[in-house]
Amino acid sequence: MNKMLKRTLCVVTLICLFCGMTVSAAWEFAGYDTTNPGQYAKLYNEMIAGNYTSKYKVEPVAPEDVEWKFEGFEMAYPHVGYERLYLEGNAQNAITRTTNLYPQWDVRFRDYMWEVCGDHQIWERQQTKINNKYWAWDFGNEALNVPDSAVFVPTNRYAEVLDEWKNCGIMNLDMNGNYVFDVTGKVYDEDLFTAYSRFAMPDAFEVKVDPITGEPTKNIVDGNFFSIENLSQINRDTGKHVVTDEMIAEELDIMATKFTTGPSFHGEPATKDVAKMYVDNIDAAWEWDDDVVIEKHDAVIDWTTPIYEMAEPYCYYQFLIVNGLVLDGRNDTPEVKRYTDGKAYPDVEWRYHAVNVGDKFLGRPYEIVEVKYIRDNDGKMVMAYENGEPVYRFPTGKYANAHYVVTDTEIQLWAKSEYADELIARVSRVDGPFLDLSNGYTNGAIEVE
Repeated sequence: MNKMLKRTLCVVTLICLFCGMTVSAAWEFAGYDTTNPGQYAKLYNEMIAGNYTSKYKVEPVAPEDVEWKFEGFEMAYPHVGYERLYLEGNAQNAITRTTNLYPQWDVRFRDYMWEVCGDHQIWERQQTKINNKYWAWDFGNEALNVPDSAVFVPTNRYAEVLDEWKNCGIMNLDMNGNYVFDVTGKVYDEDLFTAYSRFAMPDAFEVKVDPITGEPTKNIVDGNFFSIENLSQINRDTGKHVVTDEMIAEELDIMATKFTTGPSFHGEPATKDVAKMYVDNIDAAWEWDDDVVIEKHDAVIDWTTPIYEMAEPYCYYQFLIVNGLVLDGRNDTPEVKRYTDGKAYPDVEWRYHAVNVGDKFLGRPYEIVEVKYIRDNDGKMVMAYENGEPVYRFPTGKYANAHYVVTDTEIQLWAKSEYADELIARVSRVDGPFLDLSNGYTNGAIEVE
């Protein structure tokens, strides 16, 4: 092979190797730049070997490739027409603009609501027949400077409604005996308290407050109308209580909220909970009647079946029942009760409790101490308590005989009676000063050879 041919082949080989090592750049289309309306462009990212290089380029979209296409009318009033931007035939889904076109759809006014206050005036709202197929309610559109008053207007007609008030509370309790607020001012039911604050605020049951915790107790303040001293007064001429059920009902604040029932125009509930509407729309500039929440004094009064106290003289007493709620201390209710002027005669037993040991080795004979048991209102014999302590009886005239028991380590004194054999004293017999450890037992238990 001649030298010229060999040189040519080498050059060709090098060129082929070089071309095989070279990686060409590619431009990846990223999308359209629409940040400068009217001057739309295409964005490209440079990629080499599948990786971005941070280099980019921008190419303008040709004017003939920019098009706005009319696509319809907005669903919201005033149903203005809109068109969408297309670039090179590609829809820009998020870019639309309104036109000056409006549909020739049918409109009408229909009854929409009635006011819950005053004379219950009826208001109409406009409807549009969308695509001439179905009717939809129209509302104001702030974006297009259309006030709601353009499509929502009063009529000269008034709804026939029925007003009623449903009990929601007894004093500062709800109908289940839970606090709406307590005597210290703490609020538990924000919604009901908000309605009370606007329309009618009841009194709270005056109960004692724990001086340590600051929490309300179940006990009515002494001297209060609902105290046991006041409610328990008896007219000795008639045998009846001085404080009558009618007087109690007059003292109780029975709270009730307003419910108004009228026509239902578009499927909404016919009955409106007006107090709830007030709370839900408290920041709206709505008008309200003054009787959304009212305070009544028509409580239905009853008393529980009399039960007797567990301490002498076993007086009978009753808890007050107001509209079915028993004020016996359950939930947040106070204990509101009265004595009936009657006394019970429950079964009482004195049972063995212990031996009164006194000076354990000198106090013989050893007298029996007894504890009181009483039959409670459920018919069970239970230990009697007064002021939180068991009731003991001593002296009883009953005695136990004592005897000693000597064990390896101690001397025990036992008192034996018809009730029990009870260990009442013990002394160690191994702790004495025996001097010679080999002659005695010690607690250390050491062995001496």
